[in-house]
Amino acid sequence: MVLNRTHIPWFIFTLLATLATFAGYAARFHPDWLPFSLTLPELLRDNTSGKNTVGGTRIGLLYGTLGFAIFLFAAALGARKKKPLWRVGRVEFWLKGHIWLTILTIPLVGFHCGWTWGSPHTTVVLLLYIVVMASGFFGLAMQQFMPGLMKERLPREVVFEQIPNIRKRILEAADELQKDCTPPDPANAGKAVAGKVSLIGMTEIPPDDLQSAEQIRTFLNTDALTYLRLKRGAGHKFGSQRLSDEAFRILKLNVTPKWRPRVEELQGWCDERRRMDIQTRLQHWLHGWLLIHVPVSMLLIVVTLWHAIVAVRLFIVNP
Repeated sequence: MVLNRTHIPWFIFTLLATLATFAGYAARFHPDWLPFSLTLPELLRDNTSGKNTVGGTRIGLLYGTLGFAIFLFAAALGARKKKPLWRVGRVEFWLKGHIWLTILTIPLVGFHCGWTWGSPHTTVVLLLYIVVMASGFFGLAMQQFMPGLMKERLPREVVFEQIPNIRKRILEAADELQKDCTPPDPANAGKAVAGKVSLIGMTEIPPDDLQSAEQIRTFLNTDALTYLRLKRGAGHKFGSQRLSDEAFRILKLNVTPKWRPRVEELQGWCDERRRMDIQTRLQHWLHGWLLIHVPVSMLLIVVTLWHAIVAVRLFIVNP
């Protein structure tokens, strides 16, 4: 989601909620930090005896509970996307809430643990939380500039899911061009190929045409077909626009004018393959962070739930 002016109310809410979180923490543990006197509600007051951590106090538990509730809300975004007809708020609202409420968990989690690592169990929770937040911020950053970069570098973008099928069709067309450039078998003499230059069906082949076809066939076998068959073409010289253009320029000079449209057709296929490779790489950058963010988020919820159960049990024993 791109951040724009519609996010301003969410930003203001998050800022005010952060200030309120700080005020509550300061009133409970560091009253001297505040320029004014602030008394917490009776429900949030407790004795300091027996409380070794901020998270074990009532206000600490409140912050932890709010943070965990936001974790659950953020995790529910996936289900909301899969059910667009649910009347529980627009998907856009959920996306904005996902961003800004998870940002609000930073002060909630920080003040819950008193900005210390705590026990080994707490440390594990915090490390998972840091991974989730870091991957989330990375994904948010990607969504801000990657669409513009894709529009700039990809003048013609294809449907991402169709890329394997398009690549297959391009390779099949290149194989057909190779056959067209192969001297015909006498048994196939007289079989014409309509609509394109081909050696098939030619009984008398001019030397220039034969030489041009051989040039194209050699070019296909040594470079073009190899490039089109690669799983990742970035390492091939045709992965470079400059080197590819130079190779095709030389090939066009070495064939007769009748064969140049077939060379330009082959160049178009290679250019299309290069654009699809670029699109694939950019798509991986745009969405690849989810491979870390989603599973670690689920693990964080499970570990945090166990952390909450232990904390509540301790609070009941020593309220």
